[in-house]
Amino acid sequence: MADSSVAILIRHYNPYGGGAERYAVELTQRLARRYKVHVFAQTIEVQSPNITFHTIPQWLQRPRYINQLLFSWLTRRATQGKFDLVHSHDLVTHADLYTLHVPCFKTRWTESRGWRRGLRWLNTLLSPRKIAYLWLEQRQLSPRKGKQLIAVSEFLSRNIVRNYPQNSASITIAYPGINPHPVEEIDPIWRSEQNLPAQAFVLLFVANDFRKKGLPTLIRALEQLNTPQIHLLVAGNGKQEALQIPDTVQPNIHFLGVIKEMEPLYANVDALIHPTRMDTYGMVVLEAMAHRLPVIVSNQHYCGFSEHLTRQEAILLEDPRNPSEIAEKINFLFNHSEDRNRMAQRGFEKAQSITWDQTLEKSLIAYNRLIDSTHKTTNPL
Repeated sequence: MADSSVAILIRHYNPYGGGAERYAVELTQRLARRYKVHVFAQTIEVQSPNITFHTIPQWLQRPRYINQLLFSWLTRRATQGKFDLVHSHDLVTHADLYTLHVPCFKTRWTESRGWRRGLRWLNTLLSPRKIAYLWLEQRQLSPRKGKQLIAVSEFLSRNIVRNYPQNSASITIAYPGINPHPVEEIDPIWRSEQNLPAQAFVLLFVANDFRKKGLPTLIRALEQLNTPQIHLLVAGNGKQEALQIPDTVQPNIHFLGVIKEMEPLYANVDALIHPTRMDTYGMVVLEAMAHRLPVIVSNQHYCGFSEHLTRQEAILLEDPRNPSEIAEKINFLFNHSEDRNRMAQRGFEKAQSITWDQTLEKSLIAYNRLIDSTHKTTNPL
């Protein structure tokens, strides 16, 4: 099926963006080795010679739901009837295949009970934004013949089925992966360039939503520890001004902003901490483990990747909302270097078995189902 043409839809084609954007770029580059691939996006950060790129106009950024509706409408016009398969990583109405990266918007209603649920639905009737997102999601996830879904974790697959019941044969699970490569060497002058003490114990936190990924609780944990040797590097795009940082820990918290090249960070810190309250997978945890970092991460009820981790491979938080537990786990890593190194090695070994090529192979299961069904329809026996 090498002659098949495929349209990829994502608003931001950007390997340095969030997990969904990175996933879309890595997978698309591999799909282009097999199919004639066209990418439709509003912003395109990188290009490849074997992919055709189409810029979709972004007439307005706010309100976001209007832009989402326009992106769906414009990509429908641009792709309808022109491709063998339309594969979307975004919220649109018309794709043949959807890769889902975040929990269903409908979750906040399905998980509510009693009067709270009724109040949520009443509130929805007064919100054009919520009505728009629910309508788009309904069109995206409601079962229909000739449509396939890809979930990035079992965690997300269960969420989809709970909100939009459907045949399990219509959902394929394709985890994010890594690109195996040698671990970068420690740079002896890196810490001085970052104004970090040479002997500091440095934690790394990476997120584009500080609150959802647990940074406020982490700051409270550091306040409880009150240990000058422990420093925290915060990478990502979040609302720093909304955080309440006590004076006692403020000198030890360093905001780096968005970092495009993460390898120097992974190579020169001591551990990654990811006390997320909701993460369908947690790609940053996998990447940190691939760089031989020990990790502290929320358990499987909060983070999809944790379903595949043992307590020998990572420190799992029972309740990421509890700053005392986070402080205790940080203190353990800080004071037990041998356990830290042993965990880092086991995590590294686990990470080497999870690659982007595997993501491609799993995604091709859904591709083949769609292409085969189309072939049977157009060429009946």
